[in-house]
Amino acid sequence: MYKNKLIVFVFLMISLYLFHTEVLSKEIPAGKNITEVLDEMEKANSAFKTLKADIVYTRAIVLLESTETSQGKMSYKKPKKLYLKFYPPRNEVNIVDGRHIWVYHPSEKQVEKYEIGSKQSSQGMGFFEFGYGESVEAAKKNYKITLSDTKEEGKKRIYILDLLPKDPKSQYTTIRLWVEEGFWLPGKIELRESEGEVVNTIEFKNIRLNKNLSDKLFTFNVPRGVEVIEPFK
Repeated sequence: MYKNKLIVFVFLMISLYLFHTEVLSKEIPAGKNITEVLDEMEKANSAFKTLKADIVYTRAIVLLESTETSQGKMSYKKPKKLYLKFYPPRNEVNIVDGRHIWVYHPSEKQVEKYEIGSKQSSQGMGFFEFGYGESVEAAKKNYKITLSDTKEEGKKRIYILDLLPKDPKSQYTTIRLWVEEGFWLPGKIELRESEGEVVNTIEFKNIRLNKNLSDKLFTFNVPRGVEVIEPFK
């Protein structure tokens, strides 16, 4: 299930560009309060239609003192199209075409296929729908958010936001965002599982907004000789 979870984290990260949520107001000296930060984020959300970036994904298991880092590139097009490629040694391609999720492993000559929104989809796949379309009520129902800190990095001010799931059965114990003032979109997200024993960190590098992206990029054509696996069918 590890490989399948990764694309879920990416969906959640992108959804956080689009959310409106219930907040707890907290003033931060010499900066904006939580309401003002989220207002700026909403403006930035509405201004972009596509996103391209390099991505660094790190998964750390605290008890095992194990850390794995993967690098790649991604393209996203509103509302439900995603292309995510990881370089070797991971060597994996994830594509969301609006109806299905494809997880392609070229070296194994296999591709996993999941239906978006299916109750039998992989664990946490419901996060794909969060943040797309009508997300206001879902956010208010599922999360509270606080502005926990600000940091000065050179001439940049970074706002650190904590999201606390209201559902005690949530896959994630806590979610943390790093948002740069002026850009107003999350550049880094941390998702903690199992009471913090598993830490997933995703960082965007070299973000480019509103580049022309052809729909062909988000279409997966099964190569000859590749086995299609539908785990929940």
